[in-house]
Amino acid sequence: MWTYVLFNIKSNLKRKENLILIVLFIICEIALMFILNTKSFTESPYQTSLGISIASVSQKNDPKLYQEFMDEVNLIRQTIDKGEQDGKDKNWKSYCEYKVKVSVLEAQWYMVTSNMPNDPYFEHADVLEELRKEYGLPDLSQYDKLIVQKSNDINLYFCSMQQARYFDYLLKHDLTPITYSYVDASSVSLQIARYILPVVLPLLVGLLLFQQRERRAKTEKTILTISGVKKKYVRWNLISDVLFVLLVVFLPILVYMIVLVPFKGVSNLIYPVLYYKPGFTGFHYWDTQGLDHIELVASGLTNMSVNQFTTPGMELMPLWQCTLFVVFGLVLSTIFYVLLITVLSKLMKNKYLSLLVFLVVLGLCSFASPLGNMQKINTFNPMSYRDFGMNLLGTSYFGYFAGIVIIGLYSVILYLVSKWCAKKVRV
Repeated sequence: MWTYVLFNIKSNLKRKENLILIVLFIICEIALMFILNTKSFTESPYQTSLGISIASVSQKNDPKLYQEFMDEVNLIRQTIDKGEQDGKDKNWKSYCEYKVKVSVLEAQWYMVTSNMPNDPYFEHADVLEELRKEYGLPDLSQYDKLIVQKSNDINLYFCSMQQARYFDYLLKHDLTPITYSYVDASSVSLQIARYILPVVLPLLVGLLLFQQRERRAKTEKTILTISGVKKKYVRWNLISDVLFVLLVVFLPILVYMIVLVPFKGVSNLIYPVLYYKPGFTGFHYWDTQGLDHIELVASGLTNMSVNQFTTPGMELMPLWQCTLFVVFGLVLSTIFYVLLITVLSKLMKNKYLSLLVFLVVLGLCSFASPLGNMQKINTFNPMSYRDFGMNLLGTSYFGYFAGIVIIGLYSVILYLVSKWCAKKVRV
């Protein structure tokens, strides 16, 4: 089997048309890295503090306590001013410490001013309390009696809570804050996976493999007459085609990683990435009711929602682990695309027609389900999961787990259809 698989891969790599496609693909990736690297210098790795509002505080209840509170607020404001300057001066250790302190105080204040019960709305409140004590911060809950009007808006709590945990992780692992477009040996695979592959991967599969039927016609007529081989032949072709595409996609990425190691190292492999846990562990969707837009705040390589109830579901994951999950999704997507073009090429005599149908089907599915789509019917649309980075990191309405299940099911169905085609459809 492996002799046949290697023969197919080598023959594909030798074809002039495929070599041209591979070179163009590599040029696009290199151009992307230069663009992102340039963009990262203009992006800010630090976020403006959300602030502590005193609009709902009145001194009438206790003037002395009110003065103590205002003294605390003035100290917090001074901390914010110094912290923002540390960010501009790139004093990252001081900056991360400031962000932890201010974010903990902000999150605690949102708890104090909220009329929501402490449980289950305020996730990781115990962690925040530990951080408050660890960093020697004041307990703002003592000013509860000054609040004259409480709010049920707890979204800002979630954002501050996540930022406190995020920057505490950076501080304790001695990591420097990075921007959303940052490219190094640790992040290059994720950047390519979310900026290029959602569009390029299906095109690459279609263009690299659409001539396979014509090239294999004579070979198939001989092989399919050999007893015991016919049942394995579909599997052999699938393995060789998938490995060929994966080689084209991932070998350049591996080279980029090796080349970039001397420049920036691999310390960011443990960099914290915020992922959407409910969508990772089950069929779960963003709660988007009543929202006209989604306000996002960049936290390193992740965009975090400020005004949305997905925010409490965000958890921290090291970059290397995130990359492995995204790569797994890409491998599954590759299998799906390869099987789809294989089935279409079997059902249609004209190779150009099969390619056209392949691109039209995927194009229409993509049009029906933009990455920010919120219609649950598109759970079953395979192109809702063309960017597993977005599905995992919580910036797509559809979760990672749903994508793995749906794409996996479609792949199984297409594989069974391809086996039927090998039996019923004449070459």
